[in-house]
This record gives sequence, C-alpha cells and structure tokens, in this order.
Amino acid sequence: EVQRTVFVCQLDLARQARKPVIIHTRDAWQDTLRILRAHWAPAGLPCIMHCFSGGPEEARQCLDMGFYLSFAGVVTFPKAVRVQQAARLAPADRLLVETDAPYLAPVPVRGRRNEPAYVVHTARRLAELRGEGADGLAAAVVSNFRRLFGL
Repeated sequence: EVQRTVFVCQLDLARQARKPVIIHTRDAWQDTLRILRAHWAPAGLPCIMHCFSGGPEEARQCLDMGFYLSFAGVVTFPKAVRVQQAARLAPADRLLVETDAPYLAPVPVRGRRNEPAYVVHTARRLAELRGEGADGLAAAVVSNFRRLFGL
C-alpha cells in the first residue's frame, strides 16, 4: 500500500510540474494501469511505458490513454510473443526504442552486457515485426522523442 501511495504522490508532483512520467512496471500491470487511469491519464500529459513487457491487452489500455510504448531488447527474444504482438499494435506515433542497458541485450547479442550501440538490433527487429523499414521506424522514433521532450 505504501508503494501505491508514493506512486500517486510522484504522479501528482510530475503533473504539477507538467513533466512526462516514465513508468517501468513488472508483475503489477493491473495496479499500475488502474492508478495511471485515475491519477495520470486525465491530465493529458505524456507517459512512457519504459521497457514495455506487456501483451496486446496492456498495450491497448496504454494506447487508449495516449501513452507511448518503449521497447527494449525483450522484443527481439523468440519467446516474447506477447510483447511482439503488442509492438505490432502500436501506431508509429506512439513508439520508442531503448536499450535498458546494462540489461536485456537484444538478439543477436543476448547474454552480453547491454550497451547503447545495441539499440540498432532492437530497432531492426521492431521494424521487421511491424513490416516496415528500419529507416522509417527510426524517423518516427526520433520525431516521437522530440515531441515528447520539446526538442
């Protein structure tokens, strides 16, 4: 309960400062989404679902609230079928790509210490899953990042 209370306080602070939030949730999707729906989505401010690990249903809920889905190396793992399904659902204007370094190195470097340079593997796989070119995906991700952070 303490964690939920502190989470709501952090959302309140970000809302007051008019700053985006970056959320990393594991094994707590329903609690996280319930709190975000009640305390963040009504503000209409950006939210990035960092290292997205949910499936299609979680993706739909996040996208319905206008959130961005950020995919890390997990999307390249052969057994990460639900994450891959979610990646196909996200519109290009709601996608981000990340490393989550030093963790979750993408295939073909899985098992190594993850590095920022490896994000290219994640981006290529994400583009492949979505049936689009890597250059187009990269342009969309850069545009999304700039829009999110006002650059």
